[in-house]
Amino acid sequence: MIEQYHHKVTNSFMLWFDHYLLTKGQAYTNISGAKCYNYDDERLDDRFEAFGSPYKQWVNDSSVDGATIANGIYIGNTPSGEYSGGSRGGLKLDFHNGRALIETNDQNLDISCDFAVKDFNIYFTNETEDDLIVENKYSVNSRTPSAIESYIEPYDYVLPAVFIAAATSKNEDFAFGGMEETTINISATVLAEDSYQLDGVLSIFSDAKNECIPLVTMADHPYDEFNDLKSGVYNYNDLSSGNPNKLFLNRTTTSKLTDKIRKSLSNDMFVGFIDFEVQQHRFRHQ
Repeated sequence: MIEQYHHKVTNSFMLWFDHYLLTKGQAYTNISGAKCYNYDDERLDDRFEAFGSPYKQWVNDSSVDGATIANGIYIGNTPSGEYSGGSRGGLKLDFHNGRALIETNDQNLDISCDFAVKDFNIYFTNETEDDLIVENKYSVNSRTPSAIESYIEPYDYVLPAVFIAAATSKNEDFAFGGMEETTINISATVLAEDSYQLDGVLSIFSDAKNECIPLVTMADHPYDEFNDLKSGVYNYNDLSSGNPNKLFLNRTTTSKLTDKIRKSLSNDMFVGFIDFEVQQHRFRHQ
């Protein structure tokens, strides 16, 4: 299937949300010399050994001031794998799962890395809000630096996190000549460790009304199939400046669960909700 409009909207909104939270809230923590631990991953081909850090997801957006963007690893005390000439020379950095994938047969390498970890993992989901907060059980990956001596399991949802879902959409006639107003409702479920974290996220996006979101195609998505950066560097500001088409954030509404309801859940997390109304005027049939 070729790329459709909703693919572009979802991709654009996810990139914008991540960038907006990281920059407006400085929602990251820099980690230096984090040890990475070897483990088996049946989803990887035989070329790679996985070395996972105690944190995921890593910040990959170099437009975020002050954030340490991983660009290689240390084997012992020796730097290795910096992006050059179109590759990292047998290394892939999986920013999403917080790990290094190394083309080697040696499982005993002494691997460490410097990076910034997001305060909130960002996920796209098709699950309902009820399923997210009632049915699911999660691991908590606290962002407070500590003497963690293990890796974080890949692929599974890990908290603190924000789960984003495209809920509904509609097209309405707007102007003569076939222009229509497309409205897409997007929801975000926030699962935080404490009320300070939760109130911070809700405040940031409550004030995001009237923001313009650049429309980014899937071809411009910065990740490759290993969740590494396609070109070694990703700068959201540079990417968005080359995309003149914009989505308009017409409305944001925030709410949160009361402590009485929250304490009845299986996960002792602080839960909030953000509803976005995103619009664009466009010629749908052209």
